[in-house]
Amino acid sequence: GYRGIRICLTRRDFFKTQLRALLRASVHGRLAVMFPMIASPGELRGARELLGEARAELTAEGTKTGSVDVGVMIETPAAAVISDRLAPEVDFFSIGTNDLTQYTLAIDRQNQKLERFYDAHHPAILRLIKLVADNAHRAGIWMGICGELAADPELTETFLAIGVDELSVSPPYVLELRRRVRETNVAEVRGKLLAAFME
Repeated sequence: GYRGIRICLTRRDFFKTQLRALLRASVHGRLAVMFPMIASPGELRGARELLGEARAELTAEGTKTGSVDVGVMIETPAAAVISDRLAPEVDFFSIGTNDLTQYTLAIDRQNQKLERFYDAHHPAILRLIKLVADNAHRAGIWMGICGELAADPELTETFLAIGVDELSVSPPYVLELRRRVRETNVAEVRGKLLAAFME
C-alpha cells in the first residue's frame, strides 16, 4: 500500500519537515530515527539522503544538530531477505512482527474470515527473524522486535536463542518477560529450539 517510506519519498517536503524536527531535537539527547516499510536498499539510501539534506540545511541556518542513529523497520519479507545488504548501512534493525507476519502469510489481519489461517508462530516468520538477527550481528549492529510477538511469552526463549537483542513491549508485559529472560539458560535452549522450528 501507499504507506511508510513510500509516502515519505514521494512527499519529500512533508518528510523533510519531520526530519528537520528530529534533528533539532537530537541536541537534547540520544535520538534514533527508524525508517518504516523499507523494501529495497534504494529506498533506504533515498531516506538517508533526505536526512543528510535536512542536516545540511539546518547547519547552513546556524541550527545545531546532534548525532542520530539510523535504523530500519523490518516489516516486509523483502527487507528480511535482503537484510544482509541493509545492515551495513544502518545502526540497528527493529522487526515489526505484525506487518511481517501479515505480508509473509498473505493474510489481512482485519479480515475475520482469515483468522484461522493467521499463525504468528509460523516457521516462516521465525526463520525470517533468525535471518535478520544473523545478518544484523554479522554487520555488528543490534536488532530488536516490536509488535504482538515481542510480548508473546511462548516465544521469549526462542527469541533469545535466535539472538534477538531487544524486545519492545508495552508496560503491562515487562515484568513477566523480564522474569522469563532471567530464567532462560540460552546455551541450553538454543540447540533444541532452533532445531525444532528449522525442521
